[in-house]
Amino acid sequence: MLAVAVPALVALVASLLPIVLNSPSGEGAPLVTSPDPAALSIVENPPDSTPSQLPRSLVDNTTKTPRSTSAPSTGRGGGGGGGAPAASGGTSALFAGPGSPWGQLLPAGAAVDPNSSGYVSSMASEKFLMSFKQWTVPIYYADASTPRHDVPLTENWGASVLRNVPVPPNAKPDPSEDAHLSIVDRSTGCVYDFWGAKGGGSGLSASWGNAIPTNSNGIYPGGMGSRGSGFSAAAGVVTADELRRGVINHALVFAYPNTKSGGPVAPATKSDGRTGGGNALPEGARVRLDPSLNLASLGLNKYELTIATAMQKYGMILGDTSGGFTVYAQNPQSAPGAFTGLLPDDTWVDLTKIPTDRLQVMKLPPQSSNDSRVVGNRCNGW
Repeated sequence: MLAVAVPALVALVASLLPIVLNSPSGEGAPLVTSPDPAALSIVENPPDSTPSQLPRSLVDNTTKTPRSTSAPSTGRGGGGGGGAPAASGGTSALFAGPGSPWGQLLPAGAAVDPNSSGYVSSMASEKFLMSFKQWTVPIYYADASTPRHDVPLTENWGASVLRNVPVPPNAKPDPSEDAHLSIVDRSTGCVYDFWGAKGGGSGLSASWGNAIPTNSNGIYPGGMGSRGSGFSAAAGVVTADELRRGVINHALVFAYPNTKSGGPVAPATKSDGRTGGGNALPEGARVRLDPSLNLASLGLNKYELTIATAMQKYGMILGDTSGGFTVYAQNPQSAPGAFTGLLPDDTWVDLTKIPTDRLQVMKLPPQSSNDSRVVGNRCNGW
């Protein structure tokens, strides 16, 4: 079994590399973000067979996702619930390790896929939304004082328990069927991702869970994450602090109904895609807004402009199959009050003023094997 890093070593690394992910109040312990090239290099006890179906977001739930072109009602944001404060650094502060795609700026002249127009015509027919109050990810923050528990995993996918997980007392999963939950441990530099989570505290369990270092690239190399693509569920998510500052310094993750069958493309390591046809998009595909598009001419409000700018500079990466075309905001239940005044008080935020017919699909790598395996690292201890 791969041993978890001892506290003394973690403390030493944190003191040498004082990169701090602070809460909105300015409080919070250092977050380990130094590159960890070996963090995800050990394979132990791969499952005997590939799981027939990995976690999916919004799959076959089109009736639960608004598809109409009418704009939702607006109001003041926010959310109930409890837990540790939201992060101020966003995905780029979490996953900046070797080979990370999240903080990669796209040059204006980056190669566009030959079939980009076909892919985009299919995407542009979907209503563009941001999941906010459900079918998204609550992200809670923990430190050395947070109670720790072993979390049972009920799916037989190569591991039956994730040990020594810091569980904030008020942490609870997203209310949707996928029941995502992510916990960032500032004291050890680990992110714990759960799918099908139930309960809380010492009674927390999940259909599946895994953990990944914050100083990695945020991608499970064996594909056994809580997203269909193998991405950490905390990667590519929009936070309240980013919207408040008006700057998102990372690529966004998005979900889409027409994900291609047959395996992912890099950087994804797994796919739950099952759609055929030439315009189905493989998981791992990177999409951006046309860099020649003048965003100032679109009449966007602050949050729309912040998101559109990130889509133009960093793009967005396809991470899951869904019943609609959506990016993700941190579920406000894990950041009480943080989104007040930043987003409409709606389950899904309408982003249809961002012209998705001006998207570009970057040149796609070949699809890879869709096999999956459990890969040990210092955070999951497997």
